[in-house]
Amino acid sequence: MALIQIIDDDVILLASLGFLLEEAGYRVQKSSDLTHAEQAYQEEPPDLLIIEVRSERERGWDLLARIAPRTPVMVVSAAAREEDMVRGFAAGAIDYIAKPYRSSELLARVRSRLPVVQTTAPAEGYTAIPERLGPHLPPPPRPAKRRASDDDAVFMSEAEEMALLRIPPPSQLHVAPAEPAPFEHSDRIGPRLRQARMRRHLTLVQVENELKVRISYLQAIEDEKFTLLPRGAAALDMFSRYVTFLGLEAEPLIAEFRAQHYVEENAPMPALGGPRMPRSMPRWPIWMMAVLLALVVAVGTIFYFDPAFFQQIQQLLPAAA
Repeated sequence: MALIQIIDDDVILLASLGFLLEEAGYRVQKSSDLTHAEQAYQEEPPDLLIIEVRSERERGWDLLARIAPRTPVMVVSAAAREEDMVRGFAAGAIDYIAKPYRSSELLARVRSRLPVVQTTAPAEGYTAIPERLGPHLPPPPRPAKRRASDDDAVFMSEAEEMALLRIPPPSQLHVAPAEPAPFEHSDRIGPRLRQARMRRHLTLVQVENELKVRISYLQAIEDEKFTLLPRGAAALDMFSRYVTFLGLEAEPLIAEFRAQHYVEENAPMPALGGPRMPRSMPRWPIWMMAVLLALVVAVGTIFYFDPAFFQQIQQLLPAAA
């Protein structure tokens, strides 16, 4: 059975993709840490490696360049720009799929690169003839094994026959067409946002890729677990961007969020590294400095323009005495 190694630091998407490939018939080895992923790769090299190149702050690019020459590597990443794809193929990737991906498309691409090997024994009466088919043609379908019970007669009991006769013909059955269940109306913020997202047929992964807001924060907003959000302006910015993205009337929802759930960011005390409190100085030193400065300026001005003024004062003082 073919082995596929998946490397992604998003544990939710890692588990989802691993389950998808296991159900498709592959052995899967999952790693959310690049160091552990390289160790697992050295112990048992996989037949195909799927990697998120943005793992651990873009360190996945380096791992892609090291492993691609030895093992086929498929990139499944949120880095979906044209230059990212060009960079991935230049590093040696055999395929590049942008998130959010369609599960059926991803599985089809994996199967085209790594077909599932049939491990069950061939059915009775089947003869393998690969030499007649050529290297590029699929094997012929296997004939179904005939069961002994297929030739047995089928009998219906009298009770079952009477019950069948009491059923009206299909033309007389009038079944009302099924209508989609309406969205449950709610006055709470979280359910309203979830309903708006579902009407637009959006997943939280798609919203995360568009707004660059963590999916855990978006889930906390819809579940009204606002204590899981960062405090202060960061939470208000996330909420307002999410409401605007969903096309809702932003002002009343933001006002309701601010009134009921907004928590101001508490600054630490100055002794713990917070900003220092401003200190107010008394005014009397300022007045004293102003008076002294005025006296110095006045005396200097008189001495500059009339140097004999102080001599006259000295002469007047003994006369007065």
